[in-house]
Amino acid sequence: SKLHTPRTHERARTKARTRARRRAHPRADARLASTLGASMSGAPSPTSGGTAGLLPAERARCSFDAGKLEELVQGKRNEANAAFKPIFQGKPFDDADMKDYWSYEERFSRQLERTAEAMVRIRDPKNRKFMMIHMKQGIRMADMFETGSLGIHFSMFLTFLKTNASKEQQDKWLPLAQEGRYFGAYAQTELGHGSNVRGLETLATFDKEADEFVIHSPTLTSLKWWPTGMYACTHGVVFAQLIIGGTNYGMHGFMVQFRDDQGNLMPGVEVGEMGPKINTDNTNIGYSRFTHVRIPRFNMFAKFQQVSREGAYTAPPRNLNKFRYISMMSIRMLIVGWSYRDLAKAATIAIRYSCVRKQGFTDTTVDDPLGSGVGEHCVMDYKVQQYRTLKALATAYCFLWSARYTSEYLARIQNTVTMGTDAERDAAAAEMPELHATLSGLKVWSTLWAHNGIEDCRKACGGQGYLRSSGIADLSPNFAEPTTVEGEQVIMSLQVARYLIKAVAELSAGKPLVGSVEYLKDAPIKPLDASAWRPDTENLMVLMRDRAARTALKLGTAFQAAQAKGLGFDCAINEVAVLGYKAAEVHSAYVFVRNNDLALKGHVKDPNINRALVRLLDLVMLTQIREHAGDWIGCLNEEILDVVEARVSELLAELRPDAVGLADGFGCSEDELKSTLGRHDGNVYEAIYAEAKMSPLNATPRMVGWEHLERVVDKDFLREGMRTQRAGGPVALAAKL
Repeated sequence: SKLHTPRTHERARTKARTRARRRAHPRADARLASTLGASMSGAPSPTSGGTAGLLPAERARCSFDAGKLEELVQGKRNEANAAFKPIFQGKPFDDADMKDYWSYEERFSRQLERTAEAMVRIRDPKNRKFMMIHMKQGIRMADMFETGSLGIHFSMFLTFLKTNASKEQQDKWLPLAQEGRYFGAYAQTELGHGSNVRGLETLATFDKEADEFVIHSPTLTSLKWWPTGMYACTHGVVFAQLIIGGTNYGMHGFMVQFRDDQGNLMPGVEVGEMGPKINTDNTNIGYSRFTHVRIPRFNMFAKFQQVSREGAYTAPPRNLNKFRYISMMSIRMLIVGWSYRDLAKAATIAIRYSCVRKQGFTDTTVDDPLGSGVGEHCVMDYKVQQYRTLKALATAYCFLWSARYTSEYLARIQNTVTMGTDAERDAAAAEMPELHATLSGLKVWSTLWAHNGIEDCRKACGGQGYLRSSGIADLSPNFAEPTTVEGEQVIMSLQVARYLIKAVAELSAGKPLVGSVEYLKDAPIKPLDASAWRPDTENLMVLMRDRAARTALKLGTAFQAAQAKGLGFDCAINEVAVLGYKAAEVHSAYVFVRNNDLALKGHVKDPNINRALVRLLDLVMLTQIREHAGDWIGCLNEEILDVVEARVSELLAELRPDAVGLADGFGCSEDELKSTLGRHDGNVYEAIYAEAKMSPLNATPRMVGWEHLERVVDKDFLREGMRTQRAGGPVALAAKL
């Protein structure tokens, strides 16, 4: 007989609950479809919330073609998703809605099962087109089904392989990696070191006699910690200090195999999974320890640096050495897009639900508001609700344009690294400080602002936003992941601050300035005259640019003053860190709105769509001024701030008819939203009820756990109620006299 442990008992109970739930409750969509059969009249009834006509009416008010906006935002992505979705239908892709009732181990196993089956299916020759588009990043696997964490293989690992492996290494490793014939992790962060990459403790010591590197974790704090997907990866890029003949040549990347052909760990390799995180879907984030693991000399990534058979080290050219961090830059760029997508989802859900939900009588002075038929306000008509939700929507669009800008920028650099001439690579290397600072700042502030916006949108949904079926309740805690990963916010911001300090020094030295810091050459603006100043896009952009310039110059001056007191570079940076953090924030805010403005001018040709999107850009800048007015002390007086406040109110009124159309423009599918509140058809109450019925506790009329509660209740009192309470027909209304 089988050995039964608490874990096997839990799995058995989970499976039993799942079977009972499925017997008692068909799938949500099928049940909802039957529920909606009587709901299209638009009138409330026992089976209808009466909301079917509300969102269509909202869309009819829109000042532009929302379909054209969606095409501008999504391109052909939704069409491609629809075309390829059938590849991933049926088992094991059709049970993700059950995940809340699975154990931790079962969640991981199901994710891995879906990933493996997906790879099998896309290798089918008839699905070759999907594979090619996916390899070119034209489609995301996450749009097809609920994936696990092995996407890291196709992002950071592949990027590092393409940009840091020699031709011989790419010939051996790249083709199999691109087809998912093995999976690679990006093992950099350690238990004791994160952002201080130069302080990593893992060692790679060259053994000249054996022509091998010995990968070793000498301390507890040298364990690799936090690599996404590591537990399920067969290989990894392991970053370690290169030691040759007792000399440390700094951090380098090495290809290390974790598991053998039976899934067991390789000799000397320890790999584990870290356990539950805030996001319960993250069941595959790992750690590893290496105990004198020997790998061939060939396994050191050698595109720019090499170690000879005799142990001679050839260093990369100084400029090209900067490219080793390009994988981190690529993931930070993806995180800006992540901020856009999740904030867009939250704004879509909150706006659609706010246009459906009624709250507060339109006339509270009548004696009988229910009987008089005065009706209730749509929640979206309240100004504060407009401010909260439209601010989030505008910020999401701002992130969208910046994600596109940085994606194109980074792609150009990556192409130069892999295919450019030496002169082109030198030019690209010269751009790396700007790119690094830009992505560091955008990663930090996109995630911080998105996290705040997502949570505010959740609160704007009232009590229903507490339900996980709302689709917005999980967005907020789960977004702690992008806010946390790939660089702590203060340290990343101080990297931006260092870049700004250097730019100020170059300005003082008369050197040319390029890129985002060209604003340092501008003359500071003078106090504004409220009678002449207008809060249009151009004037608002000037204010954003001026704030960034003034704060950066203050930072440079403060840093120079700290050094003049005898402080060394690092102590001086710490001395001005609070101001540096602020300078990074306002610099990043300017870069966001600048990118937004450039994108609208370059890509949006439809005048009606452009008008609406410019209003959103203006709202982003106006909310910055309204909420951080102190940043413009000396430039803005109380009268100017009154003008700003009035313009915010006007903008909200102008954007109100376009709210649903702008949310629709994101093109978020029902599969992406997974929301009862953000349904495109507006039938939210039917969906909420149908989802609630799916709980295993509702499988039978008898209370689950009654055998425990009946020990303490007064059954005689309950029986008394059974004699006096019954189900019957409705009250017969008396004829009016």
